[in-house]
Amino acid sequence: MDDAFRMVAARMPRTRRFTPFAARATALLAMIGILVLTFAMFVVSAQDKADARREQLASMQRADAAAAAQAAAEIETADPAAPDAAAVGNMLDARAQAAGTAALDAARTVASGGSIVDAAPNALTALDPTVLYLDGPSTGPSVVSVYAGAAGWAAAVHGAKTTCYWIALAADGRARYGTGEPCTGMAALAADRPAW
Repeated sequence: MDDAFRMVAARMPRTRRFTPFAARATALLAMIGILVLTFAMFVVSAQDKADARREQLASMQRADAAAAAQAAAEIETADPAAPDAAAVGNMLDARAQAAGTAALDAARTVASGGSIVDAAPNALTALDPTVLYLDGPSTGPSVVSVYAGAAGWAAAVHGAKTTCYWIALAADGRARYGTGEPCTGMAALAADRPAW
């Protein structure tokens, strides 16, 4: 062999080749990176959609609240001495009292098959779907706020202007009535009169 060849061969750098293990490890790291990136994009997309739905719901609630406030302002700015305003107020009060009485009847029906604690909003809605029963405050004559718990059973219904009608069921089965604020079933436990 020629010495010139040996010298050139000795000076040439050796090239490294990927071993099968290094190739598999690189491919695995690339796949993990792609999976993490895909998952991150999915999470961001889902969060964006949830935020958009939440914003849409909030804007709808703000619009409903604004409409309700405007309607309340129109009723309050009407001349209270006018016969139409008085008639509307009387109709709202009558409707609120009727809803409270219907809630009491439905609660007694539910309690007859079990306990008064069972007369919660869902059970009352099943008996009387024409009225909205809920745990929160009443906002109108067709919305009944109900409390059913260890302290007893009571309901509150918002009538005309700021009047809230309370009705409660005593332990001995007698109904107690009253008016006051706040317009919630829990507050209605304080009803202490024999009639409205």
